[in-house]
Amino acid sequence: MKQQAAIFALEGLEKYDNKRPLENFLWTHVRNRLFNYKRDNYQRPDKPCLSCVFYDAHCATSTNQCNEYDDKTNCEEYNTWNNRNTNKKNIMKPVGIEDLKEQNVSIPKLASDNSILEIVSNKQVLKILDENIPAQHRSTYLKLKYGDKIYKNNLNKLLECIKTILKEHGYDF
Repeated sequence: MKQQAAIFALEGLEKYDNKRPLENFLWTHVRNRLFNYKRDNYQRPDKPCLSCVFYDAHCATSTNQCNEYDDKTNCEEYNTWNNRNTNKKNIMKPVGIEDLKEQNVSIPKLASDNSILEIVSNKQVLKILDENIPAQHRSTYLKLKYGDKIYKNNLNKLLECIKTILKEHGYDF
């Protein structure tokens, strides 16, 4: 981490404008960059393989450091650990609504799923919705937009609101 901070400090010198004290500028710059670095690269260090009896650290008899499984995802402990890491990364970098179709994520029981997702994933429509979603539906809308879980009844209320807004702006389903 110290080496990364030094690299960020050297990169920050290019942006220094000589109007403020250098020490304060570098402190703020490096601090912000380290927060971003930690957010983007955070991973749980407690990999279960390190304490496993099948662990082959130097790949002497295996190709993936595991003597038992050719594919580590078949190992229940590794798979659980990997899923926790993936979920943590997804919290830090949520999936937008425009990516839902690409990842084949289905929103439960939508009336004409594909047409609504196609319309809502359009950037122009997102702008209309951002400007017109009423306050009582805003939190549900933002959860949908960033891929968070939504209760079914809240989703249905939001979809009715979205349909109304889009019909007012000339979109049909």
